[in-house]
Amino acid sequence: MPFKISGFLADPFAISTLSFGVITWIVAIAGAASSDQSKFPRFTWWGLVYQILLIIAILFLYLFNIIELYKFTLVGLLSIAFVYTSNSTNNLIYNSTSSANLCCAAGCMLLAMLNLTLIIYFGGHPESPTNQFIDSFSLKPSHHNHLDDKNFNAHNLDDDNEEEFKRYANPSQDAGHFQDNNLRQSQLTTNNKSSNTPYMSSSQLNGLENFSSSDINNRDLTSNQKRSTIYNNEQADSQPVMNFRYKAKALYSYDANPDDINEISFVKDEILEVDDIDGKWWQAKKANGQIGICPSNYVKLLD
Repeated sequence: MPFKISGFLADPFAISTLSFGVITWIVAIAGAASSDQSKFPRFTWWGLVYQILLIIAILFLYLFNIIELYKFTLVGLLSIAFVYTSNSTNNLIYNSTSSANLCCAAGCMLLAMLNLTLIIYFGGHPESPTNQFIDSFSLKPSHHNHLDDKNFNAHNLDDDNEEEFKRYANPSQDAGHFQDNNLRQSQLTTNNKSSNTPYMSSSQLNGLENFSSSDINNRDLTSNQKRSTIYNNEQADSQPVMNFRYKAKALYSYDANPDDINEISFVKDEILEVDDIDGKWWQAKKANGQIGICPSNYVKLLD
């Protein structure tokens, strides 16, 4: 939050409104100071102090270039100031004939007009006609570079996704080192498609999306070969033991894609052991020991 006087000097609306506010406040405070205090409304003093503190606060927000972050707060504070100044104007005009009181009333009336103008501006949408007209005179970009901040955040998010992919693609490698750029591009494309389609094809999933991190670490994901879903006795001894925490009942029959050895077929009402149930394809085990993936919308978890 650096201090930049250009944030204030580059905005003609800020210069004109705050300068007008200081001048009218001086007029009001001068009239209040020269008035007969026995007949002067006491709450007007508090209203004038509140008004100058609010003007100073707005000035600092412009100087630190964070006015956009506090617009809604300023609308509430300016509404209170508008009530103070308009009420003081009413009491000073209709309950006194003193010239000093009338001078203070004139200053309060102008301050009320200023507060109303600022309420309309700060409470308006940046794309409203009034705000666009006012901001057209400004010498700095609108929204105070918030769009740049969004682009910066989006860039950081892209970097985070890339780093996450790096860890997923090959956990043994440090960030920034890849052996297979084609794998990276295909994986990113698959991730983008997953948010737009109800279920990805099994050939895109490769049976790996629902594995836990421990399973991923035990597999070489850079290999183009798919694992077998059925283990013989010799292979079972060398494969890690997989625990299936849930049971599911098949709602419909499903025929596995013959081009994808990771899928398993099952019939309606068949009971399966399942795990990694966060994704659209679940890891499943049949009663005969066959392990593979199944579409989650074809099965229902049992209590």
